[in-house]
Amino acid sequence: MVLDNLQSAIEKLQKTIEAHHGYLAGNETRTRQLLIDPLLRKLGWNVLNPNIVQLEYGLKREYGVKPKYADYALMPKGKPVAVIEAKKLGTDLDDRIMQVLNYANVGGFPYTILTDGDKWEMYKVFEQAKLEDRLLMKLELSQQSAHKNAKQALAMRKPNLASKKPVFKPPKRTMNRSSVKPNKLPKPQPSDDSPKNDNERYPFASEEKFYPCDTEPAWLKIDGRPRKPVKFWKDVIHEVVTWLIDERKLTDQHCPILVGKGVKWTFIDRKGRSNPDGTRFEKSKPLPNDFILQRGHPSLTSQAQWAKLKELLGVFNVDPYKIEVSSGVTKKKYR
Repeated sequence: MVLDNLQSAIEKLQKTIEAHHGYLAGNETRTRQLLIDPLLRKLGWNVLNPNIVQLEYGLKREYGVKPKYADYALMPKGKPVAVIEAKKLGTDLDDRIMQVLNYANVGGFPYTILTDGDKWEMYKVFEQAKLEDRLLMKLELSQQSAHKNAKQALAMRKPNLASKKPVFKPPKRTMNRSSVKPNKLPKPQPSDDSPKNDNERYPFASEEKFYPCDTEPAWLKIDGRPRKPVKFWKDVIHEVVTWLIDERKLTDQHCPILVGKGVKWTFIDRKGRSNPDGTRFEKSKPLPNDFILQRGHPSLTSQAQWAKLKELLGVFNVDPYKIEVSSGVTKKKYR
C-alpha cells in the first residue's frame, strides 16, 4: 500500500514537471512548492512542523565555517538525521555534491540529500569511501518509471530514517562520474517515441555541417519532453533557442549573437536593438525574456542559422542527443 501510494504521488509529480517545466526551471521557490515539498510530505515529512522539518537550518559557527543555512533539516526525533539542499529544476547536481556533503558534515547529519525536484540523490556523510560508494538512493522522476522511483524513494521515508538501522537499496552503478568528459557524453538509448527507422535521425548529433535541406521535419522532442509537431526547420531553430533561454543557458551576456563571414548580422539579441549597420530586424520572431530572433535578413540563410545553433550547443555544453528531430519527410517546398 505504501509503495502504491508513493508511486501514485510520483506519477502526479511527473505530470507537473512535463506541464510546467519552464515555470519551475526559473525559480527555486516554485520548485520547492510544486515538486520537493509534496514528495517530502508523501514520505512522512511534515514541512510545516518545525519539530520534524526545520527550514533554513543554521549551521553553527563553531565548526570553523562561515554561517550557512541548509534548505531542510530532517529531525524525526528532535535530532538531525538528514540535510536537504534544494535547487531549481534543471540544476546540474554534480557541481553541488561536495558542497552539500560539507554542509551535512558541519551540521552532524549522517545523511545528505541533493535535489532539483526531478533528480534526487542521497549520500552517506561520515564514511571514507569513493563518492559512488556513498550513494544510497537516486531518483530521476522524468527519466525513470514511477515504480522504480518509488522503490528508491522508500529510503527517504520518515520511519526508515528514524529507525536505528535504516535500510537502503542503492541504485545499480552505471558510470563513474569522473569518466564523463565535457562534450563526450555517452549516446543514450532511444526512448519509446524516438526514431524507429532510418528515415528518422538525430540531426543535431549528426556530423552534417548544415541542416538537412532535402527533407522537412515532422516533430521535435527536447530533453525528454513530449514530442511537438513542427513543419519547417526554422521552427525547430526557434524552439531550440527558446529552450536554451528557458534553461538559462543563453543569457543577456551572450548577446548579440552574430552570423556571417566578414560583414555579420544579428541572429539573436534583446528587444529594441538592431543590426550592426543600424537597420531593423527583418521578420523578427519573439523569444522568452524579451529576446528576439531575426529570421528574414538575406545573410541569415537557414543553413547559416542551423550551423550557428549547432555551434551554440557546443558552447553551452549541451548533449546534442537531448534534441531529437524527425527528418525523414521528403521536402515538398524549399523553406
